[in-house]
Amino acid sequence: MIAKLKKYNSRLVLLSLALAILMGILIPTWFQSLKFLGDLFINLLKLFALPLICSALVASLGGMSGGLANLKALSKKTISYMLISEVAAVAIALVLFNVLTPGVGSRPDLILNGQPYETTVHHGLDLTQFLLSIFPDNIFAALTNFELMPVVVFSIMFGIGCTLIGEKAKPLILLATGIRDVSTKCLNGVMLLAPLGIFALVGAGVAQSYLSGDLKANFVALCGFVAVLFLGLFLHALWQLIAVAMISKQNIWHILRQSVPVFSTAFGTSSSVATLPIAMATADQLKSKPFATRFMLPLCASINVGGMMMYEMAAVLFFAQMLGLDLSISQQLLLAMACILGGMAEGGIPETSMVSLVVVFRIVNIPLSAITILLPLDRIIDRVRTMVNIFGNMCGVIIVSQSLTLPDEVIEPVLENQPDGV
Repeated sequence: MIAKLKKYNSRLVLLSLALAILMGILIPTWFQSLKFLGDLFINLLKLFALPLICSALVASLGGMSGGLANLKALSKKTISYMLISEVAAVAIALVLFNVLTPGVGSRPDLILNGQPYETTVHHGLDLTQFLLSIFPDNIFAALTNFELMPVVVFSIMFGIGCTLIGEKAKPLILLATGIRDVSTKCLNGVMLLAPLGIFALVGAGVAQSYLSGDLKANFVALCGFVAVLFLGLFLHALWQLIAVAMISKQNIWHILRQSVPVFSTAFGTSSSVATLPIAMATADQLKSKPFATRFMLPLCASINVGGMMMYEMAAVLFFAQMLGLDLSISQQLLLAMACILGGMAEGGIPETSMVSLVVVFRIVNIPLSAITILLPLDRIIDRVRTMVNIFGNMCGVIIVSQSLTLPDEVIEPVLENQPDGV
């Protein structure tokens, strides 16, 4: 039974979405008694968010110690490129969603389900409060209150500490890896309930939106969100393509032709790890040095997920616009920082978009029911994000490789299990 649920989960999600829309229009009052099922799904998702985020960050950052010690020059350039790529991705989302504002004018009934909402609540969104909130005096209090940003920052600092200690930190890294894998298994089980959760929450949202007469406007707004997001992902891939063409002195069309297998594999599998062998071979053909390719690509697959960070920023701005939240530029920049930190926490976790969105939604106090609105769309968006992520990482490898002069020594990193959707 469970095996069949796993096999047909994506189809069940689409079916539940279609039924929720249809029944939300035909029998809107029926969903009031089913909303608790959606709340149960959200609670289970939140339940595993903290252990996943903490363990994934410690495991990925702490596990870099050997590579960083062996190749300092390559490591510094790799990290520099990842930061540039991530900042660029979030900046593109900031500009596009502030200029095009796809969420403005839409009523929030789709995600509020008739519940009251205070539009003046911005949790910790000025610089002083933000800094104090991410460096609390009691991390356990933050855990109790489900304040995720201090947990993310603490996990990053702890993971860096493990990196600096080296061999002595191996037991902690193994423990974090075990917690990550067990939590991942539990999350996979929770995601089997996604069709039921989506049916209950989306149905309730559609019913409320239909009764208020705003269903068409909300549907148009969601289509606008996807269109603007895809434009941003295209621009993010484009600047990296132009950069690699200029630095490596290769023709853009030649790079794209060589990258077709990478694009098709990434889109078909929605997994960076499944695409890594093809991406490595393609990077070598496009003037990347093998030692740089084999060190940098697996590392970037875990941490450099600019497409995911852009998605987080886009989603939080879209729903903030829908809810009528007036976010200043400084508040949006703080959110951008939170998206970068939260995106690092995903570390290749399956359904990471759902987990990492919890982090940024909590900051702005966006109802977590909004996640279930995005979940059906995420199946398609995730494939495009994966294409952009792996292509951007491949471009980064070529750019960094062209700037290095290192011994002809091939580094064979250990490829840890990387779940789908990176």
